[in-house]
Amino acid sequence: MRTYIAKFSLTAAAFVMGAHGATAQQTPSGPCDGQTTGSCNARALTQPIDVSRPAPLRTSAYITQVGDQNQASITQNAGQQFASIAQNGERNSATAQQMGDGAAYLEVDQGGLLNSIVVAQDAAPGGTNVALVEQFGENNVILLDQTATAGSANGAVLAQNGSDNHMKLQQSGSDNRAELVQLGDNNTMTATQNGSDNQLQWVQQGNGLSDLQIVQSGSQAMLIVQSNGGS
Repeated sequence: MRTYIAKFSLTAAAFVMGAHGATAQQTPSGPCDGQTTGSCNARALTQPIDVSRPAPLRTSAYITQVGDQNQASITQNAGQQFASIAQNGERNSATAQQMGDGAAYLEVDQGGLLNSIVVAQDAAPGGTNVALVEQFGENNVILLDQTATAGSANGAVLAQNGSDNHMKLQQSGSDNRAELVQLGDNNTMTATQNGSDNQLQWVQQGNGLSDLQIVQSGSQAMLIVQSNGGS
């Protein structure tokens, strides 16, 4: 566990730079209402996150696999798309689809047994999607769907470590940012960002934590931490 945390903090630092202020910050009412397991703390971000990565100059794809029965695929259809998938372990799968006429940047790092990552990125001309996805452990799932409008950029940093965790993020619109982290077992996260200028940092650390099913509809900033003694 400590090896993973150190690795994530280093890679995330390259993506998450609290540099630019948000035009507005608003917390949806009661994101922790109905929580039945673990503790929950939600508030507006004190330092808005910013996920950035240079747009690729040309389309390129890389797959590296070590282990048995791993599967990976990358589909691209435009001129400024970059995807890299690295897998180490057994029976893991990773699928990346980069569509549209805009730019896309994706890094996937996965290790363990029976893990699955599915990423779909679609950008209009002048739009950009950026994602860093890391997953380690057994039987974990990450689903990411990014759609960027013209002249905008969506960014996501997603990480899981443990067993039987499930994470799903959908970004649709412009200039949305999300950083989701799960450490433990049997945890679930579902988040949706619609509209523009949403920012979300969500951490689950423990076992069996509740899925808050966060929905942001525009110009909203949230920091959520869930934990219990299970990890």
